[in-house]
Amino acid sequence: MTTFDHATCETSGTGFTLPGFAGRALRLAYHAMRMRSDRAALRAMPDYLLKDMGISRSQIEYYTSARGALAEADRTDA
Repeated sequence: MTTFDHATCETSGTGFTLPGFAGRALRLAYHAMRMRSDRAALRAMPDYLLKDMGISRSQIEYYTSARGALAEADRTDA
């Protein structure tokens, strides 16, 4: 068995184990905390800085939601 085969065998079952679940839960919790922090920072900015970044105050909620973050990531990867 090559190193690559060994690595894929080890990682293929991690999604259904307790450590895999705990890791995903911690990542989701960290992501939620980060989004709340980013949202608070954007809300504290004056309008001219938001305009320089290309967003309006009404778009803060969208860009700091999971849906907005995923849409923005897809747009910048292409």
